Amino acid sequence: MNAPEVKPADGLQKLVGNEWHRLAPAAIVHFMVKFVLGVAKNGIQNVAYLGGIAVFTGDNRWWILGLIASGALITLIVSGVLAYLSFKFRMEGQSFLIKRGVLNKKRLTLSFDRIQNVAIKEPIYFRPFGLVALGLESAGSSDEEISLAGIPRTLAEQIRTTVLQKPAAPAKAKAATKEAVTESQPSQENEELLLAQPISELVRYGLSNNNIWVIAGLATGAFFQQAEAWEGAVEDFVRSTVIPVVGDSPVILGSLLGGVVLFIVLFLMTLSVLGAIIIYYNFRLTFADGRYHRTKGLFERQETSVPESKIQSLQINQPWPALLLKRWHITIKQVGFGKTEHQPGSQRPSFIIPSVTPEFFRPFTERLLGPIDWGTQLSRVSKRYVWTSFLYWFLPPMVIAALIIGYFTGTKGFIFPFVFSLVILPTLILRHRRFGYWTNGKTALVRSGLIGNQTSAFAFRKVQTVILKQSPSQRRRDLATLTIQLAGQTLTIPFMPLEDAAYWRDQILYEAETSKLAWM
Repeated sequence: MNAPEVKPADGLQKLVGNEWHRLAPAAIVHFMVKFVLGVAKNGIQNVAYLGGIAVFTGDNRWWILGLIASGALITLIVSGVLAYLSFKFRMEGQSFLIKRGVLNKKRLTLSFDRIQNVAIKEPIYFRPFGLVALGLESAGSSDEEISLAGIPRTLAEQIRTTVLQKPAAPAKAKAATKEAVTESQPSQENEELLLAQPISELVRYGLSNNNIWVIAGLATGAFFQQAEAWEGAVEDFVRSTVIPVVGDSPVILGSLLGGVVLFIVLFLMTLSVLGAIIIYYNFRLTFADGRYHRTKGLFERQETSVPESKIQSLQINQPWPALLLKRWHITIKQVGFGKTEHQPGSQRPSFIIPSVTPEFFRPFTERLLGPIDWGTQLSRVSKRYVWTSFLYWFLPPMVIAALIIGYFTGTKGFIFPFVFSLVILPTLILRHRRFGYWTNGKTALVRSGLIGNQTSAFAFRKVQTVILKQSPSQRRRDLATLTIQLAGQTLTIPFMPLEDAAYWRDQILYEAETSKLAWM
């Protein structure tokens, strides 16, 4: 696999010119893995279909499954080879040019000044060949805009150094490229180690993040899609196998069902822990040359960096399981990442720092944003948030639903608003208690949540837009809702005292106008 048909460029200077270059043939494996992951990610319900085939096709089940597997394998190999043959790349000045696509041919041009981040990934199947996958991300795209999978590590590091340099004039582009050959990595002498996570912290992260419930939701959705097909088989299994052994006592059957549910939860927790260890194995966060560098991964080693000047805010998350473990997870928001009002959410992996304590995240946040008084209690929003939200947004739909249900079912349908309010009101009260805000005029904290909490920390000078709104009921009580638009997220503080909301708005506009520090 080391002798490609068209030899991949092994030096940065060879990429510049009119000649197109190919990836190493080992990239065929990468395209095949990428195709499998895409099918698995977008078609988890297919597992239920295969399960249905295995159960309901009788003696022919293995022949049918084998035929499906053989066809899928042939398709996979052919698609991987064609994707490899159709992918070509080269450099022209300070731009990357890419040709890709089998049936839908595409030609992509990406200039250096649009590149937001450069990530180097080393999948386990590339390690024997000394190859890596280089991902180039731009601020306006929802995923990696260019992925060069199957190039030598030295070439990837040279490209990263060249791209991350300040934009040079066209006449200096060639000199910058030549210089990058000898300066491929940040100086390790100046590299500052900020955090190295042991396995024990990764286990805590696996137990305390929300991945367990995401997996459970996907599995439940796939199950209910095939519920009608499985319902009869499950009932027959219980009658013919379970009841003859344990009896038909409701207590015993209920306990057995509870044990099954507990086993599933423990199984999902184990998967979440294993996933955290695989993804974040040997996690290191360092700082050098004005950028924060993160390395992680067991089977696929990833190296990602973010410029300090482009960090817009920090999300300090504590999901409800993390409350028990007294841990927090940090997400770094930067320009072009995250969901905004005018742009769909990013599909890129977030820049997450897993399982940290206040001893780390407090000085780290102040390092980025400036002094913060962590001992001060956050200001709360008005209690009017609870009753206004309930009366305006939930009560009218409940009354309409009750009238419709009552019309068809009689007086029992009118119990619906009462029962629903027993769920909605406690939820609104919990959200009200989680809302909080603080500022010293330059830096701010905004907290929200339900059972867990999420605190966003940002500098006023980084705010793009601030909007102060007042409904008629808010005007009568001197309240307001403040919406803050950052490059990576939108924050809303409902039912603030008007005096506080006006101060935040005016101070944000003042800092954005007068600050001499770089916005990005």
